[in-house]
Amino acid sequence: MGVACRIAVAVVLAVATCAMAGAQPVAQWNETRHDFGLFNESEGNQVCRFVVTNTGDSELIITQVKTTCGCTVAQYTTDVILPGESGHVDVTYSPTGRPGPFSKTVWAYTNTSPNRTRLVIEGSVVGSAESVKRFYPVDAGDLQFTTLILPFGETKKGAMPSSSTTAYNTGNDTIVLSFDNNTSHITCNAVPDTIAPGSISTLSFFFNTLRTPVWGINDNYITVAATPLHSTKSPTEVKINLVANVVEDFSKLTSKELAEAPVCQVDESKVLIADIGRGQSRCATVTVKNTGKSNLVIRRVMSTDKAVAASVTKTLLKPGATAQIKIDVYSKHVDGDILNTFITVISNDPVNPRITIPVVGNIITVKS
Repeated sequence: MGVACRIAVAVVLAVATCAMAGAQPVAQWNETRHDFGLFNESEGNQVCRFVVTNTGDSELIITQVKTTCGCTVAQYTTDVILPGESGHVDVTYSPTGRPGPFSKTVWAYTNTSPNRTRLVIEGSVVGSAESVKRFYPVDAGDLQFTTLILPFGETKKGAMPSSSTTAYNTGNDTIVLSFDNNTSHITCNAVPDTIAPGSISTLSFFFNTLRTPVWGINDNYITVAATPLHSTKSPTEVKINLVANVVEDFSKLTSKELAEAPVCQVDESKVLIADIGRGQSRCATVTVKNTGKSNLVIRRVMSTDKAVAASVTKTLLKPGATAQIKIDVYSKHVDGDILNTFITVISNDPVNPRITIPVVGNIITVKS
């Protein structure tokens, strides 16, 4: 073979090799997001098909498909997809026990570059009465809530905790949410603030402890107005209870500061009020003394029982100073014949910032 001939053969082989190296599959999807829309849970499993066409010039293979939730199952073409031909990924969503909107991701892996495609299914399930009650047990007209009581627990002054509840629209009309908030320390937010039938909204509440009016238990109610968008029905008002126990943070005090701190001391470990006539009131007093080395501040004297009211004569006590805590008992508010409650004294004593004093007594019937 002459030199010219060998060169020609080499050129042909090189061209063929380049052509083979340049051959690649290309995955062209008909859609990568499918919306099932609004449907009833009773309709059962929902299925959609994502079609992929090989627009390249080499064999396309779907190597695997991964779902991200047990509610979603995928089946796919396992055969080789030749250039110009199509395969598919069938995705099944199970709505049983899953009321409300959903958005699920399915990852389809192929021998292309990039090698994976994100497929999304979404929709909103109108749940059965049983499913809605299981996930949203609190009834409020056309809305069902996960809860109407949001406990923030013990929260240090300066913190801003948050909590939330979810509302589900079981009605046939879109509902618009608004808040009646007469506090300065609670911020409210609803996302979204308009709830279509079968959809949900997350109601979030942020508690600014720097603005709370009192130390200790803060018991607040926020009213949510649920107004139908297309009807003349009056708004449904829903009260959400937010409770936080605001405490002082003593964790950063030094040993010297603790040694120089105030000390709150009371002269009674229990208040006993004997034989209170039904319908009558009775008064008792407890002496509080500052036995520490710096000023004692009585933050709050409180009772959560409407049968008992408490107040203090002074809130600032210098070392060695005393004050009187007045306790008023109203027997008409006592259930039964036994008074068994307590008052709480909150102060800036870092060792005992909360002192609980039991208040007990007997309620008797007074003969006329």
